[in-house]
Amino acid sequence: MDNLNLFFLIFGLSKQSSILDTLMIFGAEYLIYLAFLLAFTLIFKGSAEEKKSLLLVFLTLPIVVIFIKIIHLFFIEPRPFISYHISPLVSEGANASFPSRHAAIMSTLAFAYVYYNSKWALLFLFLMIWVGISRIYVGIHYPLDIIGGFIVGIVSLMIAKQIVKLLKLKFSHFS
Repeated sequence: MDNLNLFFLIFGLSKQSSILDTLMIFGAEYLIYLAFLLAFTLIFKGSAEEKKSLLLVFLTLPIVVIFIKIIHLFFIEPRPFISYHISPLVSEGANASFPSRHAAIMSTLAFAYVYYNSKWALLFLFLMIWVGISRIYVGIHYPLDIIGGFIVGIVSLMIAKQIVKLLKLKFSHFS
């Protein structure tokens, strides 16, 4: 199944169940904030893995932003509601659709917890998937936008880890 058909399959489920619409609108717009609230809470209640995970996320987020800005210099995909004149369930600017910033940020968050083997990793992976699917469901992203966002987040996280390793090596002789 191609990107467009998968988009319409998922988006076609919208406006049929008010409960599902509410869950997906929450996932598309607000779940990212809840995920960060949970991550901040884990600073105080969690183990060293949770603290390291959030620190890695904060080191990675500027890389994510730069990466997405570079992609937008070369590739601008209009959002589905612009291209196909559909009514999304949430309001969104008419800016570039690929890659999804929400998906990139959520994958950064989730995979930082995976990297440090946190007991919270599965929950963050679930939240990442929920955000990704909901952004398609509400009509503001194509499936490839979400996958692209996940890849941007993971690659940015790997770059941040390499930067941390280089900084540790460079400054280890000062100890």
